[in-house]
Amino acid sequence: MEFSFFQDSVGNYLNYDNNQENNIESKLQRRQEDFSNEENFLKIKENAMINELSLGHNFRKKIFIQKRLKQNMNTEATQSLKNKLTIPLDWFEKCNNMSIEISKFSEIVLAFRSQDIKQKYLGLVGIRKLLSLQNSPIQELIDIGVIPELISLLDNSPAEFQYESLWCLTNIATGTSDQANSIVIKGGISKIIKLMESSIEELKIQAVWIIGNLSIDSSKIRDLLIKEKVFDKLLTILASTNQSQLIKQCTWAMSCFFRVKPIPPYNLIKKSMKMIARSMVILPRDTEFLTDACFIMSFMTEHYKDTIKDLLELEIIPEIIKCIDIDVQYIQLSCLRIVGNIASGNANQTQLLIDWNILTYLKKTIFSQKKSIRKETAWIISNIAAGTQKQIETLIMENFLPILDEEIQKDDPEIKKECIWAMCNLTSVENPEYIKKILQQGILRIICNCLKMEDAKYLAVCLEAFTNLLAFGKKNNPSGPNPIVVEIEKMGMYDILEKLQYHPVEFVYEKALKLLETYFVIQYIE
Repeated sequence: MEFSFFQDSVGNYLNYDNNQENNIESKLQRRQEDFSNEENFLKIKENAMINELSLGHNFRKKIFIQKRLKQNMNTEATQSLKNKLTIPLDWFEKCNNMSIEISKFSEIVLAFRSQDIKQKYLGLVGIRKLLSLQNSPIQELIDIGVIPELISLLDNSPAEFQYESLWCLTNIATGTSDQANSIVIKGGISKIIKLMESSIEELKIQAVWIIGNLSIDSSKIRDLLIKEKVFDKLLTILASTNQSQLIKQCTWAMSCFFRVKPIPPYNLIKKSMKMIARSMVILPRDTEFLTDACFIMSFMTEHYKDTIKDLLELEIIPEIIKCIDIDVQYIQLSCLRIVGNIASGNANQTQLLIDWNILTYLKKTIFSQKKSIRKETAWIISNIAAGTQKQIETLIMENFLPILDEEIQKDDPEIKKECIWAMCNLTSVENPEYIKKILQQGILRIICNCLKMEDAKYLAVCLEAFTNLLAFGKKNNPSGPNPIVVEIEKMGMYDILEKLQYHPVEFVYEKALKLLETYFVIQYIE
């Protein structure tokens, strides 16, 4: 049998076929449209790695994490697939470099079913390449019974046959749910799980890859994999390897377990935080890994509140905060959500974030070109502004009022409202020096502008902020005119305040009326 051959631009079979990855991404993107916060989450896997540091250098820089993450650092001995070949090397390379067209379908299947080992391998690689085509013949191969044959090769076959069979099944798992489920029905799960323990790294990586594809297909398959202790096996692999590709593949596969509803029980996945934190020591700037790792931590802090305490004990939050500086939207978004979930907790947690310099990063992300990044940032700032006197003072001292002012003037309503909430909370500061500072920065003007909004909730918040400032003015000049009243009247805002006492929403007109009665001479409208 003759096929045309070409020199693969990737160089050798050890690098993953781009078509395979595109195939997988295409399916996952279709399947994840209902995940509003993570759409197209695998697109980022196309990005190249940046500045991966050596393990030794990372450990020296991250001693405090080392102490927290004492693990057995004796990694498993791994072998290379290329050193385990049973077919001649030149034939191996020839097969992996050949060009395949759909018109060769019958010839490829015939070669695959040959009793000659070289022809069989040629056909097996051909099937893998067919499955990597844009319009891959998944159903046609299923219809002629190829799946049981591929699964049978996972048992006691030469390593190169196991590897190609895994790769073929990985691509089949990117098809429809019925096509993916055919791998389960034909008994493939147990054999795939067994290869997760292979001493050959390429086999282990490919087995983990297909586990990720299957787990994200449906809750039924995901839960079957959970029952078979697959999630625990992924954690075991992470605990025993320093190999970057294996770490990234395991982390991605783990993230797939969270992308199917209902969410898995916390007692199943609670150990994953420690393993993710350990992996962040090894791959602190790898964007592919961090996309999945930060998603997992974001998801867990959102759905399992106990994990916030775990993260704080691991002391990994400072490293997560640093990742906000990585210019990848999905990483920034996940990190900000982690921070936001922590900031929405108790005051001590919020103070830790401030101590870890979160405000420096928020000053940048609040002006991000991405609306989702600005929205998360505004939410965090509003949570901090709702905190202790010390935390409010820190925001004022760090000049956040002008930043909030800029966003209130120009941003989308939902972001603007978070900023208004934060701005109004600044007026609850008790230290006169900080009140004077925000007055100098124009907080009266900002509130006056916000009183022109129609949203009743935020009108009430602004009136409460006005009350705080008016109380300060009266307290600091008890025997003379209230300077805040004087400034408000200069701005021409008295008429607006007076009209608000006739607002149709009860809690708005009550606040407006009380404010006017307490600090102004009211002229009732007949």
